[in-house]
Amino acid sequence: MKNKFFHILFLSLIFMQCQNKNNDKINKDNKTINANNDSKSMVNKNIIIETLENQRLLQNEETEDKYTLSQKDLDILSELVSDDLRSKGYKLSTQNEFNNKIQMVFSINTQCIDYQNIGSRYIVFHGNIMDGSKATLQDNLYESYSDTGNLFFDKKNLLIINFSLLKSIVSKTNQDISINIPQNIIARNKYLFNDSKTDYAWLKFNDSIFLEKLVKTFGYVDDNDLNLFVMNKNISDAEEFGKILWNQACDSTIKFHKDIFNLISKSDNDKKIKYLRIIADYLVKEIKDKNSVLNNNPSKKAEILGKIAYYSTKIGEDNNMYYDFFSILGSEEGGIKFEEEFKKKNYYNISDFKNIWEETKTGEVSSPGME
Repeated sequence: MKNKFFHILFLSLIFMQCQNKNNDKINKDNKTINANNDSKSMVNKNIIIETLENQRLLQNEETEDKYTLSQKDLDILSELVSDDLRSKGYKLSTQNEFNNKIQMVFSINTQCIDYQNIGSRYIVFHGNIMDGSKATLQDNLYESYSDTGNLFFDKKNLLIINFSLLKSIVSKTNQDISINIPQNIIARNKYLFNDSKTDYAWLKFNDSIFLEKLVKTFGYVDDNDLNLFVMNKNISDAEEFGKILWNQACDSTIKFHKDIFNLISKSDNDKKIKYLRIIADYLVKEIKDKNSVLNNNPSKKAEILGKIAYYSTKIGEDNNMYYDFFSILGSEEGGIKFEEEFKKKNYYNISDFKNIWEETKTGEVSSPGME
């Protein structure tokens, strides 16, 4: 009887050991990819493979109606990006730090059509507002980044991504998968939220369009190194350089970037002259541009162009460019419309604005009573 008992116990132990091995194999096959250390949301390998198969239906006209992209696809993508970022040394911000940073850099305003909440987890920036209707933006929410320009801010994983199908980051061989997150996604997040100089350097050479958008599209001018990089990239293009000098937010608020002129004033002489010449070209172009958004607000137009001319004049005075800027504004009907706006705003409370305007609006030709 005792022998029979030990025989049964021995068989039970063998069974349990085999069962544990099977469970280990299952757990290994269903490798979990988690978003944060404290995340309770997991994406296992089977879900990744299932999503890959579902998304493949979209590549065939005969099957594309059988699957619709949704937030679930974005969730899985974000979890994979988050896991890869952390493996590459990404340090998570606090929730407040993340919220403050994306507000400072991207000027998020969900009252504008450019931005949209997706549940409580995401905010999306619509880089291309298409026909301007909410229905169109919603229908194209998860279309390719090249078509939509959509940037997603994930408040759970504390990162930014653009949407892509899993096939662009997941490789599958039989039942094995490998994940390869594009370097630009890694570098963008580490630069913005970890202040990574290495990733900033990478972006300058490999993703400069994104860096330029931070300044020219979103109006982020709090990083002087970034400002100089974008200024130098656009030093030969008056229209693009003008986008650095001021910015219109999505709610039509217009902001003048005095920080840029502070940088110009500290530049070496040769570079300073190049900056001022392209600014003069920009003023000429802006005066003639009948489609400029500034034309919708004459008072703001006078303020923006007036301040550009004023600070350029102050900087250029030592380089024989004292008369090069306000004279451009004065070339339009003697600058009457500008002068009316300047007076209404008390010359923007700049002590010598009025004097410089009156001295230089006609170029080096003295105005009546100024001799």
